[in-house]
Amino acid sequence: MHEFKAEIAQPNPKSTINSYRSFGYNLSTAIADIVDNSISANASEISISYKWQGQDSFVSIKDNGDGMNKDELVLAMTPGSKDPEDERSEKDLGRFGMGLKTASFSQCKRLTCVSKRVNFSTVKRCWDIDFINDAEEWQLLDYISDSNLFEEINEQKSGTLVLWEKLDRIVGKAESKNESVKNAFYQEMENVREHLSLVFHKFIESKRIKIFFQNEEIEAYNPFLLNLDPKPEMGLPEKFDNVEVTYFILPHMSEIGKEDYDKTGGPLGWFQQQGFYVYRGDRLLVAGDWLGLEKKRDYAKLARIAVNFSNSSDFNWNLDIKKSTATPPIEIRRELLRIAKMAIMKSAKIYNWRGQKKVRKISNSNFEPLWKDEITREGIKKYKINRKHPIINSLLTDNNKLMSKALKLLEENVPVELILNNQNEDPAFHELEKHSETPSDDLLNLAVELYNIYIQQGIPESLARQQIMSSTPFNLFPLINDYLK
Repeated sequence: MHEFKAEIAQPNPKSTINSYRSFGYNLSTAIADIVDNSISANASEISISYKWQGQDSFVSIKDNGDGMNKDELVLAMTPGSKDPEDERSEKDLGRFGMGLKTASFSQCKRLTCVSKRVNFSTVKRCWDIDFINDAEEWQLLDYISDSNLFEEINEQKSGTLVLWEKLDRIVGKAESKNESVKNAFYQEMENVREHLSLVFHKFIESKRIKIFFQNEEIEAYNPFLLNLDPKPEMGLPEKFDNVEVTYFILPHMSEIGKEDYDKTGGPLGWFQQQGFYVYRGDRLLVAGDWLGLEKKRDYAKLARIAVNFSNSSDFNWNLDIKKSTATPPIEIRRELLRIAKMAIMKSAKIYNWRGQKKVRKISNSNFEPLWKDEITREGIKKYKINRKHPIINSLLTDNNKLMSKALKLLEENVPVELILNNQNEDPAFHELEKHSETPSDDLLNLAVELYNIYIQQGIPESLARQQIMSSTPFNLFPLINDYLK
């Protein structure tokens, strides 16, 4: 094609660098992208620091990794410095050679990088978008606003520090006394801490890295809640085309208590946390998503599935630049769907029982719940009190018309809207309800009273016990059977 050469179409620096600001990062995903670079550089400690100063606020990410010499730093600061098709080491969490620039520019207008490699001098380079827009040149600067930060890296054996200033996307032109923006800034940073504890939990748990946030070490948040008591059910790992898949079924919420319930629901709550957790080389990409294979359902929220693939499969998974979305290859979707359905079924089995303890079945008895549901001719779901339940049946003897009317009144006024509203506002109202291991005195007395009525009616003792113990809520307490004598 050389014979057809015409002009060189040089990208305009101003429009190009500003376009890099629109890749869809938020503060959490942007900082996670910088942490990726630190891990790829073999860092064992990474420190995130920030300071509120209004327009002069800043964020810094420092590591003790391999660092860079001058040529390597200039290359790293150059957009598109790496070919995404190049083969990479298993530890390399990058792909496009764009993360440092796009992640940084998405949040700030001044990016400064200080780095030191063993046996090389400490070097610094800076991109300032205002300067580029004014000069209309891709001009790197040998500049840093705070020499103390330069000295921090200079005193290390090796490492890199990334400094974000002119945080226009977070702070704008707010003055330091602006409490509203200040509070929003601190809340965003708290979101960052939670995000890092989840995204890099495998690295933290295996002690490959320590991440410090304002000098405080971040604890890992494992979405599969392996430290819970009782422990989640864990399926056997399965492998398909270098992809490892393992499902976890969490215990019912009522088993773990209020404190653990709030903590283990994650930042989005139990409902949103269900689904697949997609990892690339142990780095979490997607958290709590059925990947278009299933829908989120209330009874599926105990199901969480780990999917881990290596960076050699990036293109098969359509990995994006900010590493926050991934699409499973067609070849393994059928297997992922199979595992998803199995996990959802197991979750539903636990969730529908609401964590209640299963009791022994009494032979030749029919279970009688207190409530039943049915669908009307209009397709409306209605809830009915079971007239065959032994307590209800006893109340309806002697053609008790008033009791019959009372039951209909209850059925026609089931507070469905109130229940749904409470469930949506705070599921803990219902999900943390615990069922005692032993029956209350009132329930015991009720069972005994009903048993005596049956005996007076001439019903054989064994049949009387069967009818009582096969109905709600007596069936939840086998101990009651010992009192029916």
